[in-house]
Amino acid sequence: MERPNHLNTGTQSNSSRLVGIIIVVAIHVLAIGGLITALASDRIMQQLKDIKASVEAEKTPPKPPPPPPVDMVQPPPPSAIIPQFTTTVEAPPPPVTTVAKPPPPAPVVRAAPAPTTLSPIGRTHSLPPYPTISQRLGEHGTTGMIVNISEQGNVTDCKVEKSSGSERLDTAACEYVKSHWRWNPPTQEGKAVAATTRVSVVWDLKDAQ
Repeated sequence: MERPNHLNTGTQSNSSRLVGIIIVVAIHVLAIGGLITALASDRIMQQLKDIKASVEAEKTPPKPPPPPPVDMVQPPPPSAIIPQFTTTVEAPPPPVTTVAKPPPPAPVVRAAPAPTTLSPIGRTHSLPPYPTISQRLGEHGTTGMIVNISEQGNVTDCKVEKSSGSERLDTAACEYVKSHWRWNPPTQEGKAVAATTRVSVVWDLKDAQ
């Protein structure tokens, strides 16, 4: 029987460790390389952006220079503008012909009737009866009176203006005149009007009955 080769086993384990260390180192190297690559790529992208920005900045055309100043020319002095008016003269209206109306006929003025005067109705102006007592006492004289006459010719009032000397004879005269004597009243503009007049009664014993 062969004896185990412990030496080979140790050699193999050392190789395995070496391989593992190499793998780990390789992994770290790859990770570091990837990190470096990533950082490098970021820088490259930033540089590309800076280049692009500079290119675009160069492509922007420069602003044109400002135009030269314009010569200040003074405007001509203002001239007065005279407004022009156009007037239209209208033709005068045609004359209006008015036909004068004939004046109305003058009103017919009728003359008012002439006024009339108071006139007595003779048949009524008789002598009053002589009072019996006055006959016995021999009373006589003339009674003067003022009488008022209405539009109908009647005596409305009687006043003794001059006494006969006998109150009995004066009263008898007024009472008889008021009840018996009549007049045609006066007229003015065709209408009868009232009037006043004076009358008298003569008392004479020769006329006593």
